[in-house]
Amino acid sequence: MDVANMMQALSESTHTHIFLMLEGGAQTPEAFQAFYNEHVSALYSLYLHPQLAEFRNYGPWLLALKNTETLQHYIDSMPGLTAVIGSSRTGEALAVQLSAACTLISPDGAAALVRFYTRDVMSLLASHNDREWHSMLFRGVSQWWAPEKNGWHPVNIPPSLVINARDSAIRLNKEEWQYISDEPVVTSVLTAWQKLPSSQHFAPCVQRDMVKKALNKACEAKMKAGTEQKLYALFYLNGGKKILASENMQSALENVAQGKVSLEQAIRNNVQHQG
Repeated sequence: MDVANMMQALSESTHTHIFLMLEGGAQTPEAFQAFYNEHVSALYSLYLHPQLAEFRNYGPWLLALKNTETLQHYIDSMPGLTAVIGSSRTGEALAVQLSAACTLISPDGAAALVRFYTRDVMSLLASHNDREWHSMLFRGVSQWWAPEKNGWHPVNIPPSLVINARDSAIRLNKEEWQYISDEPVVTSVLTAWQKLPSSQHFAPCVQRDMVKKALNKACEAKMKAGTEQKLYALFYLNGGKKILASENMQSALENVAQGKVSLEQAIRNNVQHQG
């Protein structure tokens, strides 16, 4: 579905505020800080827990729009845009209720930081309208649009069946947890990174999300699935971010993607060059 249809659907809803959900980590720290300074009065972080305070700039944010006229501009230009939301709630209230979904509780009772706003996870959460947390999570949310390869599509949010809900904690059973669980490569990279000193600077609750982002960077760099993506992600996480972004390394990565040189050799050459 194209943006025009989404804009029309949003504009036809009465008493609806429009919000964009974006990931701050999709921008460079400098770019996000500039964006934050420009839109500070309309931005609301979902990382409200004190333990997540230092990671807020990398996590999910809501940006309140005054109207649909600017929607196309943001869709065309904003990195890390993950959802367009129609809600009767204020930005502050919506951020508070959605923040509960940032941490999901596994069948064994462990809490894990999750990118709940990805389409697969959001669709799963929205479908369970018989749960107490559903009523609180989607209160006042009339529309939720998520990006796909062929455009923007709405996530179906059925009416909540629980009245007077009080518990916002989202607990998933074994089957549901397995549905949203990580691919083996995520666990593999996370386990390897946690053996390195650099991982100790970050809270365990955010390490998994950082690994996912590093693997996404590897995909964007056109690294082959398997050893190449793992090596790229580990180097990225272990302090190699600036080297990977350098002009020399970008050129070397193109050669890696074309099979002209191994990623290990490209990293070794550029580390020596930096030194």
